[in-house]
Amino acid sequence: MPVTSFSEAAWTHVGDWYDAILAHPFVTGLAEGTLPQEVFARYLLDDAHYLAQYASTLAMLSARAGDPALAAELARAAAESVEAERLLHQGFLGPLGIDPDAPDVAEPTPTCRAYVGTLLADAAYAPVEVGIAGVLPCFRVYLEVGRAIAAQADDPAHPFRTWIDTYSDPAFDAAVTRMETWVDRLADEATEARRDAMLEAYARATRFEWMFWDASWRGETWPKP
Repeated sequence: MPVTSFSEAAWTHVGDWYDAILAHPFVTGLAEGTLPQEVFARYLLDDAHYLAQYASTLAMLSARAGDPALAAELARAAAESVEAERLLHQGFLGPLGIDPDAPDVAEPTPTCRAYVGTLLADAAYAPVEVGIAGVLPCFRVYLEVGRAIAAQADDPAHPFRTWIDTYSDPAFDAAVTRMETWVDRLADEATEARRDAMLEAYARATRFEWMFWDASWRGETWPKP
């Protein structure tokens, strides 16, 4: 019987959450091209906030990695995520007159703050393998959603074509595979208790992925007194 890797087992573990993500009206609207532009814009703006802290998380994990090759992989992931996704943000938000770096731009949603705060805390204080397991769903979820949408949205004029092409790109697939390979190696060397902590971090981040899209769909804002 073939041995299941940590990343394969973790993805199976969160299968219900992935199904919920695909069924969410934000994602179905994204696939159908019917998602309101203002909803997509506020998602991208929150995603820009998220991205800055996600890159910091990867950089922090790189500094703590110990293994030079793993440190280099995490540093590369941080740089590539910033470059590719910021171009995506600017390409859509720029024509709308929205600058995600402007001082008066809308602040991150509570969900965004909670998500990146959790990732940063694990990157700083949890064992390195737990912190890396927590950043993995952002890779895998977007790859799977990108593939699923690309399979049904083949119109070159699709309003969200650039987003779809970014996350269904074979280059992104390769980046996800590289990161999962590292996580699998770490899990193979970890104790059972440590692997359980890695799985918990993975599942928590996957829930946050659903919450992130839901926050944009609902137009989540901070309460006022």
